[in-house]
Amino acid sequence: MAKKFPVLGEKIPEKLYREVHRVLPLVCTDVIVVGGKSKKFFLLVKRKNEPEKGKWWFPGGRILKNELLADAALRKVKQETGLRGKNPRQLGVYEYFSPVGYYQGTSSHMIAVDYSVEVNVDRKVILDWQSSDSKWFSRIDPRWDPYVKTFLRKAGFK
Repeated sequence: MAKKFPVLGEKIPEKLYREVHRVLPLVCTDVIVVGGKSKKFFLLVKRKNEPEKGKWWFPGGRILKNELLADAALRKVKQETGLRGKNPRQLGVYEYFSPVGYYQGTSSHMIAVDYSVEVNVDRKVILDWQSSDSKWFSRIDPRWDPYVKTFLRKAGFK
């Protein structure tokens, strides 16, 4: 097992972060948030920022230096939804490209490590600044992005 180092969570200066987005792929985690006694519901958030602004998407984001992947998945769920997750399960990796990036005039290249995480659906969802809405679903909408549909299926949804 690899030695664990302290997670570095300090904020990256805006100018440097913009340059990182311009020249490097970002490694992130996206999380299929699963709830209900029989784990039959999943939570999506409506994105407020690019890429995929205005679309139903998974909570997720950048993995911090020295952060274990499963820990990043749990952190992002808590940060973006206020829910405490448990039992993280890695579902796979997805390479995402978009001509529209997080910053205007940039494109996106993300390497997303996808997890499913269980939560209590009776808890209130408290969104952070990145999302305008959240909703529990039980079925996949055929109009959603192919990436979202693929990983929902990997998590066991139809």
